[in-house]
Amino acid sequence: MFRHSLPDWPLQTELPEPHSPDCTAFGGSLVQCELSQGRWKTIVARISHAPRHYRERNRLMPRLATRLTFAVVLGGLILSLRSAEAAGEPQIPMLPGTVVHPTIPAPQPPANHHVRFHNLIPTGEKDKNGNGAKVDMPPVVEETGPFLSLGECVAVALDRQPSLKAVKASMAATEAGYSALLKFGTPATLLSPDLDIRKQQAQRGLAASAAELQKARNEIVQDVTRLYYSAVYAKQAEAVASDLGGQLEELTKLAWEILKNEPDPKKLEGLTRGKILLMEIGIREVREKQAQARIGRQQALAALRQVMAVDEQSFPFRVKDTELPLMAQKVPFTKELVVEQALCRRPELALASAGVDAFRLEVYAQGKIPFKRKVPTFGSGADIHSKEIPQAIRTSKEYRPGGVNLELPPQLVGSKFDRVCRAMAFSQRADAVYESARSLVVLEAENGYLEFEFATEKLKYAKEKLDLALDIQKSARENQQNIKDKSVIVQAEVIATKSQADYLEAVLQHLVALSALERITAGGIQPAFPGR
Repeated sequence: MFRHSLPDWPLQTELPEPHSPDCTAFGGSLVQCELSQGRWKTIVARISHAPRHYRERNRLMPRLATRLTFAVVLGGLILSLRSAEAAGEPQIPMLPGTVVHPTIPAPQPPANHHVRFHNLIPTGEKDKNGNGAKVDMPPVVEETGPFLSLGECVAVALDRQPSLKAVKASMAATEAGYSALLKFGTPATLLSPDLDIRKQQAQRGLAASAAELQKARNEIVQDVTRLYYSAVYAKQAEAVASDLGGQLEELTKLAWEILKNEPDPKKLEGLTRGKILLMEIGIREVREKQAQARIGRQQALAALRQVMAVDEQSFPFRVKDTELPLMAQKVPFTKELVVEQALCRRPELALASAGVDAFRLEVYAQGKIPFKRKVPTFGSGADIHSKEIPQAIRTSKEYRPGGVNLELPPQLVGSKFDRVCRAMAFSQRADAVYESARSLVVLEAENGYLEFEFATEKLKYAKEKLDLALDIQKSARENQQNIKDKSVIVQAEVIATKSQADYLEAVLQHLVALSALERITAGGIQPAFPGR
């Protein structure tokens, strides 16, 4: 039977006669020609019954050759026409040394470019008497929106802060993973001998997630408290500087009039033009402090809005308190009490202890699987490197030790003995991480207590200094009509105002230290801030 595929060349259907010369050309002898003629009959018969695609392919070959020939002829014709057109066009002579300018002009600065930076230094315009320079006050930025207390700001921040939402989402994912592990029963334990230990590690993961949530909450409460009272402090400082600036301007104006109208230098009692110019410098310094307080309040409010996750356009609000509160310490506490509360309540230690338990359980989990050479760890299902570790800072003015981060590969390779030994080494590193975290908590507690003690003493001395300065100010104002040298009165006003500013700063530092103690002890020491 004929089993070979047919060739693609064209086959002739008319066979030569056995005794013709053509037959000799095909095979040679007459017998061979007869045999060849029989084979050709078989081939012709198979061609007549061959599939259609064989015959269609033989017909397409001439068509393809015709199309290729037509494409080549058409392409040559197009090229010849283009060359003829190019030969008929006149050539444009190139001028030697011709400079071609761009059609697009170079970018120019705006018309007011030089105007904006022309008057950086004020000209110092004189008043109508030619004495002193006029100080222009910037426009007052009006605050709009409802008044919010400290407690309301804290509630908004705890509800809208994205970082807290992210921690809650991570905690929900951990709970979902733990619930998925609980669905595996006894048959799954037979297939995975370490399943029970993985469930215990998942429980430690739940504890770590809860500690992370509490840590984020404590930090948000401290941030809102600090920024809230910073805005209140800036408002008070701006008011104090504004009052002092107005008084200094009135006294300076009066001093210029006395100097101009009194020709006898002996009756001036030491008042000179140089002293009045020093008073003018004092006015500028006070205005600078006023601007600093105004900008500081805007910065504090902007940071407070960021913590509260609100926008100034969509959620405008105003701080309700107008004065910093004076917190009285009704319950005395010591450094030992602060350290004890921190060690018992800090979520960072709960987080570190959960890591220690999880790493110790990893040793038992690796021992449950004897024959595998590659066993995944609990690190393959959870990113243990996602926790923020504070870096150490060692400068000439500041020292801050850093923590130690955890380390665990996603899988352990080797025999059972090798994997268990390596897991034990990582477990010992987790123990060191816990010891480092505990020492950092103790250091932060001691430092926080010392800062609070310093803030308390500073507040005490600032109050005493303010009382003395107010007595000096009162005495100077009572004798203002009898004192020709107005620089003495100005000096008394400056001392009183500076003492008042120092007192406000001491009150703010005391409040910030209290809020820090609240975070350090994780609520063990909870100040009764107004409105919270």
